[in-house]
Amino acid sequence: MRHMKAWPAVMALACVAPASAVGLDSMKGFEALFGQYGPKGDCTRYPQVVIDADGFALDQGKGKRERANRPEYAASFMGDSYDGIAKVFFPYWKDAGPNPFIVTVNANENPGTLLVEGHDFGWKGGPPMPLHYQSWLQGSPYAKCK
Repeated sequence: MRHMKAWPAVMALACVAPASAVGLDSMKGFEALFGQYGPKGDCTRYPQVVIDADGFALDQGKGKRERANRPEYAASFMGDSYDGIAKVFFPYWKDAGPNPFIVTVNANENPGTLLVEGHDFGWKGGPPMPLHYQSWLQGSPYAKCK
């Protein structure tokens, strides 16, 4: 009898849809986000994040640009009823396993802002961010260059 009382709660949990991400072949449809983003809006400093039709790139200046060319759009990251302007992405690399960080564009409902935060690495209490990806975090938050 006790098990029967728990059944509605179990069924409710089973019906909850998990947050998911959609793999993108290009950033078509997100053209309003395209551009270069400088650390705290200072577009004379590096690193800078670039969003274009091919995905995300980190420009470290002097012609050094690293591309994350397999973006995923985390369409439901903010919840099913979210209707704000923030867009969340996982900028994967073709050869990558886990995703090191999350990129939120229009973060905190501020147009033109870009926030890079640890995801599989670099979060408090978690595994450290691999050195290769630390520069993405170092410039955050970013703001769109004019």
